[in-house]
Amino acid sequence: MVNAVNRLSAWRIFCGFMAACVLAVPAASANDRVSTDNVTARLVVEAGQVVPGDTVAVMLHQTIREHWHTYWRNPGDSGQETAIEWTLPDNADVGPIQWMAPDRIEFAGLVNHGYSDQVGLISDITVPADWPAGTDFPVQAEATWLVCEKVCIPESGRFEISIPTGGETLPNSGDADLFAAVRQGLPVEAPWPYTAAVQGDVVTLAFQAPGLEADRLSDAHFFADAWGIVEPAAEQTLQYDAPVLRLTMRRGELPVPAALSGVLTLREDTGGEPSRLAFVIDRATLTATTPAATAMAVQAPAAAPATPMALPMILAFAFLGGLLLNLMPCVFPVLAIKALGLVSHAGDSRAARLWGGLAYTGGVLCAFALLGAALLMLRSGGAAIGWGFQLQDPVVVALLAYVLFAVGLNLAGVFEVAGSWTGMGQSIAGRSGTAGSFFTGVLAAVVAAPCTAPFMAAALGFAFTQSGPVAMAAILMLGAGLAAPYLLLTAVPAVARILPKPGAWMNTFKQVLAFPMFASAAWLIWVLAQQADPDAVFAALLGMTALAFALWLYGKGGGVVRHALALASIAGALWLGATIQPADGPAALVQSSEGERFSQARFDTLRAEGRPVLVNMTAAWCITCKVNERVALASDEFRNALRNSGAAYLIGDWTRQDPEITALLRRYDRAGVPLYVLFYPDERPPQVLPQLLTASIVVDALQGI
Repeated sequence: MVNAVNRLSAWRIFCGFMAACVLAVPAASANDRVSTDNVTARLVVEAGQVVPGDTVAVMLHQTIREHWHTYWRNPGDSGQETAIEWTLPDNADVGPIQWMAPDRIEFAGLVNHGYSDQVGLISDITVPADWPAGTDFPVQAEATWLVCEKVCIPESGRFEISIPTGGETLPNSGDADLFAAVRQGLPVEAPWPYTAAVQGDVVTLAFQAPGLEADRLSDAHFFADAWGIVEPAAEQTLQYDAPVLRLTMRRGELPVPAALSGVLTLREDTGGEPSRLAFVIDRATLTATTPAATAMAVQAPAAAPATPMALPMILAFAFLGGLLLNLMPCVFPVLAIKALGLVSHAGDSRAARLWGGLAYTGGVLCAFALLGAALLMLRSGGAAIGWGFQLQDPVVVALLAYVLFAVGLNLAGVFEVAGSWTGMGQSIAGRSGTAGSFFTGVLAAVVAAPCTAPFMAAALGFAFTQSGPVAMAAILMLGAGLAAPYLLLTAVPAVARILPKPGAWMNTFKQVLAFPMFASAAWLIWVLAQQADPDAVFAALLGMTALAFALWLYGKGGGVVRHALALASIAGALWLGATIQPADGPAALVQSSEGERFSQARFDTLRAEGRPVLVNMTAAWCITCKVNERVALASDEFRNALRNSGAAYLIGDWTRQDPEITALLRRYDRAGVPLYVLFYPDERPPQVLPQLLTASIVVDALQGI
């Protein structure tokens, strides 16, 4: 089976668009056609017959209701691109959508990128070479699209066609003209060398075009591939200073990327009917210089480094964010255990304490490096993920609950791996000294990773728009900030004098620390309940029981039979955890009598109606989000202010992966949740509220509408 949506097998994260949904009603006459009130969609194949091993073009063609439109891959100020999910036989392959050049669609001061009247979206499908000739090749597709006029309606359709196969490829003459017309609308390679430059808020696309008759060109517009790079509604100016053709644009809301990609459209007056030209701009390296100084040779695609002022700012914010992570609720279960480690080493030499601090720091940095590498790798493959993505996978949530539960059992005395404590991680390592400190750091990083602290959000959100090395440097600096307080305490001689002396009381204190670990494991099971069905939660609890049995057996001492039973129980627990699957449909809505689920379609509709909108991006595993919801967003003051302001309240739950939420987070330079944005009904820019809320902060913002 081939799926046009990425499946991230490394972390078993499933990306899916769940429309909030007005389903299209299929026409009864054929399963290759779906008709709604606004769009007639048809799945069309270019070949009447195809040879196994060959590639055939298949098109989703839409005929759109007058005055309505659907969207391009970058929808502009609002909207949602059309998506197609393919179901094909094994070993078949499908290429990406070949998008026609879009149009500018203006409404209420916004500019969207999309299509009116008709559009065709072509994808190439390769039939497996071992497919039996003479047997029809089945193609199934599920398409979702957003169609808008003054309101927006999400629609979808399921399509099925069969492609005849044989000894030669034959054309489908009935739709040849349709394919030819759509291909005329596809952008082609630019005929001139081009470069791109940025200076302040201006982005310039320049072409070396000697001998060009520039007075024949008009209506130039550049459509960036990604949202936020170029401001959709801003005017774009075309100038020709022979031999340079230059298009200037206003920067969008996101930081400048390494390279500029998109589609340039022009109108050319040839003496008769003006013709529309469309050219592909493929990864033109953006240089931070004046437009006049931009070289006219096409540069090879490369990642542009952060500017000298930007990189220190990124790293400083990341370090501050890491420091503040120590104060976030996510890390509380580990803080007391780090304190226990300090007390246990109060009598050690300064060098021994410092080595423990360095080992702890190394564990934090290694864990952040591995997590960052996985995140950057998945994002480079096109995955719409962000910080905390690992807890969007129920298997990872279950396994982390296992780890914290096992740590709690160890602290409670159910089993012991070693007798000397430098921190909880020593139990995992089975060794004392630096090994224990190292694994304590690893666990601290794992527990802290889903949190988003002040400063940290801005640093990571910007860093992830830069090159891989810059993003990784920010992630490591975040880890350095998390580890810095403990490292500093181990390096200060005076700390040993003020700490209580080790003694029998430490055993009792260690057992008390088991209960925050059990509470953390219980919280993770609650998170799992938001992601999976009751059977999966039961499997996780049964796995924890098997794990407890295994560790109890281990604590009883040696013996071949006991060790064999313990290993079998651990294997059973891991198997139960690995079988957990996410539940179908979106995550449960955050409990609120005032709010409704966020979707891009609903957001666009409210904005088109001129209503103010408060957006809350949250997740069940985000403890900061939960604290804000209890402290600020569940108060009577908030509810009254919301009603009095007339604002709509949209809640985006990122507990499970949601590309629409990820897109909005990126729009505001956020790599994770929480995010709170208030959109005004007039031309004022949206207000991003602090990550740590109080009722007065939200009420004051709503009263300012």
